[in-house]
Amino acid sequence: MQQEAAEPSAASRRTLEIVTAIFFLIIGSIVMWDSSRAGAGWGTDGPQSGYFPFYVGLLMNIASAANLMLAFKSTSSESFVSRSAIKLVLAIFLPCLVYVAVMQWLGLYVASAVFIAVFMRWQGKFSLVKSTLTSVVVVAVLFVMFEIWFKVPLIKGPVEAALGY
Repeated sequence: MQQEAAEPSAASRRTLEIVTAIFFLIIGSIVMWDSSRAGAGWGTDGPQSGYFPFYVGLLMNIASAANLMLAFKSTSSESFVSRSAIKLVLAIFLPCLVYVAVMQWLGLYVASAVFIAVFMRWQGKFSLVKSTLTSVVVVAVLFVMFEIWFKVPLIKGPVEAALGY
């Protein structure tokens, strides 16, 4: 029996543990800095507004520093994710990132219609007619539900403004 070659790794577990620990150290430090700015001490009437967030940030930093030290000490080169698996994740994540960015200019409803139609065509291999019809119907139902029935204003773009919303 021939053994299959291992799939190439996109990132090692050690590398991602280091990156994650550094990311949470930065977040914890931002929380501590902002809490200090808002007042992280004990006032005459009790804790100031930044007291508890400051200590949450401090605990985050302690835990992240411990994880960072453990990650640096690790000699494991175990793969966290293969290249083919990360490509599948990125095939969903990157369009979602574009969707969120475009939503600021086109509004939630138009961006959602485009997003649904593109995904149905690209990932689901549906016909252009079925993709377009589904996206328009879904967005129309959501518009009626949120804007008219629930009176919840969501991000709108030029199309909604042209329609008077």
